Amino acid sequence: MSQIRFAILGSGYMGRTYAECVTHHNTRCALVAISGGRRAPELAADYHVDYVAQYDDLLTRADVDAVLIATPHADHCAQVIQAARHGKHVLVEKPMATSSADCTAMIEACAQAAVRLEVIQTLRFRGSLARARQLIVDGAIGEVRMMQGRSLFTNYTVDTKPWAGLPVHGGAYLDMGVHTFDIIRFLTGAEVRRVFSHITTFGGEPYAGLNAMSQVDLSNGAMAQHWISYQMPNPSLPDSMHRYVVVGDRGLLDIDGYGKLQLGSGDRWETIWQQPPIDFINRPMEPVRLEAFFTQTQAFVDDILDDRPSTVSGEDGRTAVALVEAALKSSQTGRAVNLR
Repeated sequence: MSQIRFAILGSGYMGRTYAECVTHHNTRCALVAISGGRRAPELAADYHVDYVAQYDDLLTRADVDAVLIATPHADHCAQVIQAARHGKHVLVEKPMATSSADCTAMIEACAQAAVRLEVIQTLRFRGSLARARQLIVDGAIGEVRMMQGRSLFTNYTVDTKPWAGLPVHGGAYLDMGVHTFDIIRFLTGAEVRRVFSHITTFGGEPYAGLNAMSQVDLSNGAMAQHWISYQMPNPSLPDSMHRYVVVGDRGLLDIDGYGKLQLGSGDRWETIWQQPPIDFINRPMEPVRLEAFFTQTQAFVDDILDDRPSTVSGEDGRTAVALVEAALKSSQTGRAVNLR
């Protein structure tokens, strides 16, 4: 195989994002068909590929090697298992599923079918975060000891529609929490051993889990904290949509997922890299926004064609969901939850 022929399932904001990536930015792959959602016929026409009304029919096509699934969260499990049974590789949006048990079923189905399963976690591929991880691997700050993160917003909206906040799709905390725990694991290179969390929504909002504070103990002895809020008053805190500080025994990193990556070492701070401005609303298809998405999609393609280990595996996706479950349990019981 010299090329991966993609079908996209899902035609919303993210479906269009990946159609643009595969068509105009990725190599060694091609988009051949789109299915799923009321916007699918228009999206397929815009990218000059086939619209397929039924997912079953999409999966029987011999010209589809892989399915990129960008549908509502509760639909992922059945759709991934169905794709595996038809011998298709799968790249699925985060959260991988709404429960770790469903994630396990997805992993087992893909293993049995001998197809690749990878999970989209685009924060790993943002310029400042990817460079921060490399600095940590290279020893720029020494041994990681502490980490603190903030994901702060003034409201909760997803693609102008509220479905992701509904309990059936895991709610607002699952939606962001899988990012939180994945980035903690990604930056520290360690596994979570213990979680203590408080998760709440303040009066009058229709969604549960809009605010969370978590304390995390890690397998390498490091500790981490993370704060999520969708109820910050204006003007919120500056540069805090995805902001992380990682402290090592010889230096520290200040990481703005949408801004500067700064290295503190000795007696000074150095700007290592700065993210160019991203306009999610007015110019969502500009390469500056798409870079993280087409970089991860390319990794998936290259993993298959070059027989490499999965860049973000099904096990990574399941771990993020399981840690969200642990945090929710901790908040409900008022006690820390031990893992592993």
